[in-house]
Amino acid sequence: MKRRYFFPINICVFFCCLFSSCSKMLDDPYPDMSIGENQIRPADIPMLVNGAYSKIQGISNQTYPIWDIYADDVISIQGGTSTMYNPQSYEACNVNPGDGFGNGSHYTAAYTAIGNANFVINYLRSRNITSMNKELGEALAIRAFCYFRLVQAYRGVVITLGASEDPAELKRPKNTEEEVYARIFTDLTDAENLLPSFSTANAMSKEAVQLLRARVHLNRGEKIEARKYAELVIGSPATALSEDFTSNFRYGNSGNKEILFRVVDGPATYGYDRAGMFGLFSPGLPYRRPNGATGNGQTWLNPDLVNAYEPGDARAIMLKEQFASSAGKVVTYLMKFSTDTLQTANAFVVYPMIRLSEAYLISAEVDARNGVVNVSRFNELRQKRNLSAKNTGDFADANAFLDAIEWERRKEFVGEGLRWQDMKRFGKAISWLTSKGQPDTKLILPFPNSELVRNPNLKQNEGYNL
Repeated sequence: MKRRYFFPINICVFFCCLFSSCSKMLDDPYPDMSIGENQIRPADIPMLVNGAYSKIQGISNQTYPIWDIYADDVISIQGGTSTMYNPQSYEACNVNPGDGFGNGSHYTAAYTAIGNANFVINYLRSRNITSMNKELGEALAIRAFCYFRLVQAYRGVVITLGASEDPAELKRPKNTEEEVYARIFTDLTDAENLLPSFSTANAMSKEAVQLLRARVHLNRGEKIEARKYAELVIGSPATALSEDFTSNFRYGNSGNKEILFRVVDGPATYGYDRAGMFGLFSPGLPYRRPNGATGNGQTWLNPDLVNAYEPGDARAIMLKEQFASSAGKVVTYLMKFSTDTLQTANAFVVYPMIRLSEAYLISAEVDARNGVVNVSRFNELRQKRNLSAKNTGDFADANAFLDAIEWERRKEFVGEGLRWQDMKRFGKAISWLTSKGQPDTKLILPFPNSELVRNPNLKQNEGYNL
């Protein structure tokens, strides 16, 4: 069966389901499904949007941790075959272009979600259905989010906007990095104007889009815009830092206004105690969940990061020390992704994508990069994490404050996929690659070999061979 990354519209293969069990299929469409566009009703659009959400992560436990393992916070000695997801190769910053499960899934999942979002965007705009602006805004936000994931990983990529465009079948060279960012900003601007304020982490909102935009601007060195959007999110009455840090990682987190966007897998019918990131990050035996599950015990945290947590830090509850026979010593495991398995009645797995705390640290970082030691936002976050406030005089200068912000980000977001971009922004990535014996071309990932075969006009990123 030919692989496609979009939601095809040319052949209807489940017409009868549109009026019965179609809702479930539209809620979770697969790339090889086909449906006649003329059979879609406006009432089906929310289900198609849900389908786009479900495709963002692809094989989640093989795409979500890529950048954490690639960077310096996480150590993994878990091996595997060269053409499957192999954390050890990411630990060595040496990704195989033939890896179809980690790198390949990262690429494919983004384009599948983009294809589904394109269908919704084109359907609503071509019919001028203004009563579904929320759904249009969500689809635009999903597309922007996925293009941002792609441009971070590969820089320039092929832009697809049509409802039935497969990037490889277009048989054209990739767009430039700046063209991709232009598309991201256009979609984020449109989405921000269409979306309501935050009410659930399971859907894009105005604040989630604003914070995503602050992140994009920060990574691009656009300080004025980064601070502007971060402050908009902080000032929104719909958002608030959580009193319970662990609630950010639970499926059931009623009242949480900090996690602004997440991807959720489930409900799983069996084996959910091993789903998601639990198996990768959790310790092995003798550790067991109450239901008997255990992790592989081969992925743990950098001791420098562990030692950076201050006494009383609420985030330290997500760390667990245990002897690792594979390491021959006691190591510290990350338990953020074990909170889901505590809820034996809820077989869901949570992948945090955008959290409010990032806005506070973005605002503080911009001030520091402008040579200003402004501890207000920095302290607001620290105090929510049960830590004492810092004084301006505690920092010798803005560079010392910037260093403290970097460490605060590491403690706050470890395991959530932000560290590699932080390392690039803080000037740490190239020296890290050098320590791994890798050239600076490894700042980005290779295009999967399968895509180069399908699209001969797609040129491999420098430093990687077919």
